[in-house]
Amino acid sequence: MAMMRECIREGFQLANKNVQLVIISTIVSIINVISFFVILGLPVLAALVYLGFDLAQASDMLPSLLRDPAALVTNYLGVIFLILMSFVMYLAFTSVLSIYALGGTLGILKDSAVNVHFKFSLSSFFQEAKTNLSRLLWLISLVILGVMVLFILFMISGGIAAGVINAVTKSRSMLEMFFSSFALLSIVVFSIIVVFAGLVFGAYALVVLVTDGKGVMDSVGMTYNFLKQTPEALLFYLMLIVGFIAANAVFYGIQIAVSVIPLFVPLVYIFHTVFQSYLTIAVWSFLIVYYVKKTHYHARHAAYEI
Repeated sequence: MAMMRECIREGFQLANKNVQLVIISTIVSIINVISFFVILGLPVLAALVYLGFDLAQASDMLPSLLRDPAALVTNYLGVIFLILMSFVMYLAFTSVLSIYALGGTLGILKDSAVNVHFKFSLSSFFQEAKTNLSRLLWLISLVILGVMVLFILFMISGGIAAGVINAVTKSRSMLEMFFSSFALLSIVVFSIIVVFAGLVFGAYALVVLVTDGKGVMDSVGMTYNFLKQTPEALLFYLMLIVGFIAANAVFYGIQIAVSVIPLFVPLVYIFHTVFQSYLTIAVWSFLIVYYVKKTHYHARHAAYEI
């Protein structure tokens, strides 16, 4: 626990040393909001305007649509396609932008954690972001795919088990009710475990990838070995999640109280964005400091240089 407290203290120092990252993260959040209205909002608005003209003739169209519902999809296929494409473009743009910013943020925090003489600069941020972007994209995609595969496998096995139970006990007996409740509870518990495990593994894998500068598969293997050899890393991550939720709960209480005054609403939104950005960067700082200390990063790399 003493080491965890030390990592949190040094993590705050690391985040405060690179407070410029909070400004960058805030700008990225604002860009994402603007892109929502530009990339997704404008096409939806155009579709609503188009539908508005058609709805004016709804009384004439309704009888024919009731006779042939497929005509509705055919008539508005272009509108549906436009909205879906806009949504996909919005997700792609915000995902790449967020991961690009994450790569720069983790790179800067890593450089600052292992080099006390490091000074923040925009050029170093963009260089780190460019270097880490493709590897982060592949790693995040791989982690998401792994979690989805686990969910699918468990749902298939749960369906098979439910079918077997139903075949064995055809009546609504106490035994069947017990097994049904147990299966449902198992799915809920397993889902929570899978999500938490995916978050833990994904977060440490990102830290390992950027800190050690390895490839995606090497980083996955190193993360697995790190978590196997350092099980207390799970407790540390859980502490950070609980602290993050508690800090947000306190902030939301203050936000609700202040939002009663309409004049303060824009200021509350800006402060909320800045607060969230700082909390996120602080959490990444804690994880990087923890990984550097637990793996004796300086000693390992000094040995490589010799």
